[in-house]
Formats: sequence, structure tokens, C-alpha cells
Amino acid sequence: MTEGRRYGLKRERKEYSIYGFNYVDVIIYIFMGLLALTTVYPFIFVIANSMSEPLEVAANNVWFFPKGFSLKSYERVLSSKAIFRAFGNSVFFTGLITFLNVLNSLCAGFALSKKGLMGRKYIVLYLMIPMFFNAGLIPTFIMINNYNMLNTLWAIILPSIVGIWNIILARTYINNLPDGLREAAKIDGANDIRILFDIIIPISKPIIAVLSLYTALGIWNSWFNFMVYLPTRAEWHPLQNFLMKALLWGQMNQTLQAGEELDPELLKDRIRLAAVAAQLKYAVIMVATLPIMTVYPFVQKYFIQGALLGSLKE
Repeated sequence: MTEGRRYGLKRERKEYSIYGFNYVDVIIYIFMGLLALTTVYPFIFVIANSMSEPLEVAANNVWFFPKGFSLKSYERVLSSKAIFRAFGNSVFFTGLITFLNVLNSLCAGFALSKKGLMGRKYIVLYLMIPMFFNAGLIPTFIMINNYNMLNTLWAIILPSIVGIWNIILARTYINNLPDGLREAAKIDGANDIRILFDIIIPISKPIIAVLSLYTALGIWNSWFNFMVYLPTRAEWHPLQNFLMKALLWGQMNQTLQAGEELDPELLKDRIRLAAVAAQLKYAVIMVATLPIMTVYPFVQKYFIQGALLGSLKE
């Protein structure tokens, strides 16, 4: 190719570009930016409403930026002792169940990855059946009641420490590790327990991060099981149950009963209370969401790698 033709190609490329970017690249960047904005906008909406004047929130005047900066909703939320108790319960259940679930998944995945295990395929098939065919709420409730676990912490902890999908992911990831690692350890006299804890787990950080994030998100956002299996143990209900009660309380205080007549001063106080209740739910959502949002960046670098290695390869 001559110098003239090269110069012509460079000139032609410049004609179809904007500030050094190709037209196609510009269109892609604009489309991805709009897509990212639609994803981030719900968080912006919640943050703006939680920091605005309660009357503006009740009137649905806040869409993007706060109007009339106010932190009264956060003061009301953080001044409640119940929310700190609920927050501690969420941290306790999330940490304990995540640790036990991930440990159980790694142990089961390591055992099922052994090529000499008798009936390994049938065990995996047996585990996959309840993953697709769940017994349902009523049989599970009857079983927990028959085992005298109703209104006890075991009703929440025991059914949650086994995750079949997590076991399959851990098994697939461990199965893709080099066999030479186990063989070298066996030659040195290591048993299966030492191989698991000294070799497999230290090099399985990506899949551990994925399993921990999946499990922690599920437990942190759960509230229905606590309401069903701990009906009279409200002191052990997590933060999500507190959020549900706050939302219900807000809906009850935003409406006046039909035909109810109030004097102007009492009506003004009632409207103010309804406005604070309308804003309160946004503050509670932020308090419940921030812990997970702060944890995710620390495991993000392992997340994609672990998810791909644990689910696509075999």
C-alpha cells in the first residue's frame, strides 16, 4: 500500500468521526449512557425524596433533585431503637447463614467433584430435583411445626444453610481446578479435609465471593419467612420487616377516613404527619440498602470471574 492510499484512508476515517470518535462509537456510548441512567435513576429518586421537604414528597414534586433539603426522616428513623435492633438481627442472620451456607456448599461441592465417588451422577441428579420442584409453603410449615422449630431461630437458620444451586456452582468450579494439586497433596500425606481447607478453599476466592454475595443478598432482603415462622418473636425480625411495617404505617397515615371532619389546626397537623410518613419509607429504604451497596465493590473483582468459571465451564 502506497503512502498516498494510507493518507487517503486516514483522511476518510477523520471525515466519519467526531472529536476522534467514530459515529458508531458515539451512538453506542449515548445508548449505554441512557441505559445506565435508567438503571441508576431509581436510586437517585429514592435519595432525592429521602432528603427533601416532607410536604414536597407528599405532593410528588420530587423527581430528580431534592426540594427543600431536610433530614427529618433520617432523624425519625435513626431515633427509633427498634430499627437498631432490626439492623442487628439482619447482620446476625446474614453473617451466620452466609458463612454456614458457603461452607456447606464448598464441602458438598468438593465431595461431589471427586471422580472416584460412587454414584456421583445420581447424587447430583437427586440434588437437582428439589431445586426445580419445591414442596411449597404449607408442607414446609407443617414440617417445621412437627420438628418443634416454630417460633425458634432454627426455623430460619437450618433451612437456609443448604443451597442446592450454590452446591452445583461450587462443584463445577472445584471440578475445573487442576487435578495435580490434589495428587501432589495426597503424595505428601494430606487427607481430604486438609486438601479442602489448605488447598481448595484458598484458591477458590472467586467462587466464594459469588456464593457469599448471592446468599447474603437473599438473606438480607428476606422478610416473609420471619413473618411466617417467627410470628410471635418480633424482637428477632430483621430490617426488612421493619421496612414493611414502616411502609404500611405510611400508607395508613396518608389517607383520611371518609366523612372525617377536622378543624384547620388539627387538619394541618394531620397533613404534616402524612407528609412525614410519605417520606419515611424512602429513608428506611436507604438505611436498608446502603450496607449491601458498600459491600458489593469489595467483591466485584471476583464476581464476574467466579460466576463464569462456576456456571459455564464443566
